[in-house]
Formats: sequence, structure tokens, C-alpha cells
Amino acid sequence: MLDPSAFTPPYDHHLCTGLAAVGCDLTLLTTDADYFLWDDKTAYDRVEYFYGHTNGLYAGHDSLPGRTAVKGVEHVLDMARVLREIRSRDPDVVHFQWLPLPVVDRVYLRALARVAPLVFTVHDTTPFHGASTSRLQLLGARSVYDAFDRLIVHTRTSRDELVRQGVLASDVSVIPHGILEYPEPTAPASGGGVEEEDGVDEVLFFGTIKPYKNVDTLLEAFASLPPETREGTVLRIAGNPKVDVAPLKGLADSLGIASAVRWDLRFVPDVEVPELFAGADLVAFPYDDIDQSGALLTALQYEKPVLATDISGFAEVLTDGEHGFLVPPNDADALAGAMDRILSDPDLSARMSERVGDLAESIPTWTAIAAQTREVYRTVA
Repeated sequence: MLDPSAFTPPYDHHLCTGLAAVGCDLTLLTTDADYFLWDDKTAYDRVEYFYGHTNGLYAGHDSLPGRTAVKGVEHVLDMARVLREIRSRDPDVVHFQWLPLPVVDRVYLRALARVAPLVFTVHDTTPFHGASTSRLQLLGARSVYDAFDRLIVHTRTSRDELVRQGVLASDVSVIPHGILEYPEPTAPASGGGVEEEDGVDEVLFFGTIKPYKNVDTLLEAFASLPPETREGTVLRIAGNPKVDVAPLKGLADSLGIASAVRWDLRFVPDVEVPELFAGADLVAFPYDDIDQSGALLTALQYEKPVLATDISGFAEVLTDGEHGFLVPPNDADALAGAMDRILSDPDLSARMSERVGDLAESIPTWTAIAAQTREVYRTVA
């Protein structure tokens, strides 16, 4: 299993744990992720194989100039090393979660295909949601699909999109995304943490802040709430920004809501995630594009009403009016109206919370997901 840049460590961990539980002997080749809490508790081998020099050179300084170029060069060298490593291991299957540099990775995939069958989980049928800061990273992101023996997606809509792009339906397996469970803290969190505000409702945005997630629309919607609702509510935006947040803060200020917005701009440590959701009354996902959301599959277990956009990644999981509301993308007025309905009606909110809990229990376990994944391996091996 490979996730070179550790784009989705919680997903990787849950899937690998499930695969180990159904009898797979596997190794995850990835990079250092200092927020990964399961290092000493894994039922699989986890090797920090990629970008050791880049991580050391830019430790604590990810935004310094030149890091992308250095990482790109090291990626080429590490892929050559990993090719030799995989040849020596002689595995039954090689499963990629992400391809950080498809135009380069394709060269190595041809060689790897002579070692073992290749499987690729297509988390984004629109590569990087079209928002990558590197044009090089987008090159070949779709044409590389034909290098794999099987593609895995999480929703039927994603499968249909790949078919629309020219992939054979028989080459695509739909395997659901499971609930991402975070370890409960064994001691109070140190540094950061979430301070609840008594008598105040909280709308939570959780996850990496990227353009397609439309935090600006959420701010506009919050500002459009009726005064009696907005005065008793705060908006918490918690996540690692991949955009310049100065314009977003400026927008909050111009809308007159700066004092009600709680900016928590960092990668929220896993140990703080349960506490973060415990303080929320409503979780908002104002995205305009998503295949499946790890943030949503984190939120469900905390039984909070969900306000999301009516796009496939959410609509295949959530039922409008039952688990929350689904509204059109980029529609601040619709978002505000749905937000107000939930916040101003405690009985409605309680019913939705209960149904979200029922929904979470209906999501397949990681053991069941792993069993489906193992069947894919057996099909191609």
C-alpha cells in the first residue's frame, strides 16, 4: 500500500487495520506524519519511506520557498527506490492510494506492473479538485488510470464519472468509505484545545481549507442569519489552510461577523477531534465538489445535524430533511435558511442528531470494507 505524501493518514490506517484483520500481510509505504497517533499500535507494517530529506530540511517550515521543487526531485528518487524495494518484496498486489506526481509516476507504474497487479483508489475523479497549486501535478492525472488493473471509488456517482471519462465499468469497483474514528485522549490535550462557550450555539467547519470547500459562502451565510439566531451563535472554522486566509478574515470583518468567528487555523491534532465535535451543534460542508468526504465520515459518529451541499458525495450518504439539510452549492441564502431552521428548532435538531447516529451505525465496518478490498485483490492477482 502506498500513500507517498500521507494525504490521508486516517483513511490509510483504518483500511490497513481492516485488511490485517481479514488476513492480509501488508506494508504501508508513506511519509512522516507527526499527527499520526497509531504508530505503536498498528497491525500492519508502516514505513516512512518518502521525502526524508525534504522533511528534515523543511521541518516546521512547510511554506518556505523551494520546498515543492525539492520534494519533487526527491519524489523521483524515492519512486526509483520504491521500485527496487517492491521488486525485492515480490508482493501479490501493489495498491496506491494517491499519485502525487502522475506524469512521473506513470514511468514507474509500467515497471511495477511487471512485478504485481496494480490497484488505485481514485479519491478524486476531478484530480485534486482542480485546485492544485502545481500544473505539473495535474499532468497525466487522468490518463494514468489505464496503468492499473483495477480502480476503486467510494460512490456510484464516482464510478459513473470515470466511465464518462472513458474507463471501462468492469475496471471500477465501488467500495464505501468507512467511519474515521479517532482515539479518545488519555489525558487532557496540551497546546490548542477547544474552549466551549456556555449558552452559545456553535456551527463547525472542520477539515483542510481549500478553494472548493467554499468557506467564503459559509461566512456569507452566517452573516445572513436572522439577528436573533446569529447573536447566540458562533462559527468555528477548524483546519489547516491551503489558501491565503487573509481575504476570508477580511470578508468576515466586512460582513460584521468577525467577533463571532473562531479561527482555528492548524491541523487539528487527532487527540482533539472528539472534543471539537462535542462542542458543535451543527456541522457545515459548503463544498462545490467532492467524491467522498473524510470530514463527513468523521462527523457522523458524533451525532450532529449536518448542513451540506446537494452534490453526489454528500447526497449518496445523507437524506435531506432527515440527517440535516442539503442545499445548492454556492447559495449563501439557502445555506443561511437551512442553518437557521436547525439552530432555531431544538426538537428538529435532536431528531436529526438521532438519525445521524443511526446512519453512522449503518456505515459498513472497516473489516467489511477490507473484505471487499481483498476480493478486488483476488480478482486481479
